[in-house]
This record gives sequence, C-alpha cells and structure tokens, in this order.
Amino acid sequence: MTIAGRTVTAALGSAFTLAALFSSPSSASADPTVPPPGSVTISLVDSIGSGCPKGTVGFSADPVSFTFTLTPAGFRAQAGGTSQPTDHRRNCQNTVGVAAPEEFTFAIAEADHGGHAHLAPGASGQVSWRHHFQGSGTPGTTWRHSLSGPYSDGWQFTDKIDIASLDFRRCGESRHTYIGLELTVDRGTSDASETSLMLMEPPDGSTFRLVWKRCPKP
Repeated sequence: MTIAGRTVTAALGSAFTLAALFSSPSSASADPTVPPPGSVTISLVDSIGSGCPKGTVGFSADPVSFTFTLTPAGFRAQAGGTSQPTDHRRNCQNTVGVAAPEEFTFAIAEADHGGHAHLAPGASGQVSWRHHFQGSGTPGTTWRHSLSGPYSDGWQFTDKIDIASLDFRRCGESRHTYIGLELTVDRGTSDASETSLMLMEPPDGSTFRLVWKRCPKP
C-alpha cells in the first residue's frame, strides 16, 4: 500500500474482460480482447477533499482480480453531540490514472465499499460515489446507499454496473478517471446530545473492478 500526495503506480500482471465477470481470471488472461499481462498500470495521481486531506488516502492494486482499492484514513461524517454544522458531510475526490496499450479501453464495472457506522435512533447516514473521465463535461451517475438508526455495526455495499451502462474511456485517449466518495449524516429526530457518525478508514475502503474491450481499428 502507498500513500497519496505523489503519483503511485501498481503494475498489473493479468487481464480482466467482460467475460471475466462470469469466469476465472486465469481464463480471462488468455482472451485476445484484453491487454497482454504486465502491459497495464494503475496510478493514484491525487486525492483531496474535506474528508481526506492530501496524503491520507492509501492505494493498492490486485494483479489477479484487476481491481484497485482506495483506503482513506479518518474519513468520517458526523452530526449531533459536539459536532460542528459542517461535519455532517465529508467528501474525498480521487484522481486515478490507467495506462494501457492504445488498442484497448476500460470501464469501471463494479465497486465495493466498506466502513462502520453508529447512528442514534432517528438519525440516518449515507455513502455515495460517482466517477467520470477527465474532460467529459458530465458528472456521471451517482450511486447511494443509506442506513437508519439505531445502528452500530460495520457496513458493506456493492454496486454492479450493467454491461449496457458501462462508461468506457474514449479510444485513443489517456484521460484520468475522477472518483468522488462522500459520507453524510442526518441527525433527524435523534437526541441532539448523541453523536451519530459514518466512518471509512483502513482496513475498510472502496474497491473498484475494471473491464476491458478492444478499440476498433482506425
């Protein structure tokens, strides 16, 4: 694992395809529609936001499952008790670079998020994320998951994107991917003296899985 604040890169030793969503990575590695093993790198270029000051987001990549993981340190939103009015919402904006042979492009096909929450009766919490490519001009789809108090436990949510809805980077481009994470807490009707919070910190985080397709020949 490496820390943001500088570009960090992980070389990926195997490939992952649309078919690999339903098959093993070993069978995907022989598929001619994916980049050759070792030809792709993923980099965490930068992370910044009210919930992740510069240099506080960990990054790792798995060369077998073709995933990468963001693990913010101390990423939390809270309301009630001694919380400040602005504490109820925290965001973490991440810039991720993916380098691959020019005849291939990729999309995010799945995301897993994990953390902990303590929500008083009457309070609620939410984790949300979205992504888009640099220069696309659109913020992309937002995925949201909510919890209601009373709740005091870990949480985990998974988003699987339909094949027809996959957002592939334009062929021939090398633009970065922007991934925005957000935690929010609404005190609601809970006792004002009780603190409710949503938390994501190591070893919890957000893991993203990529899929590939071959670009048409010019």
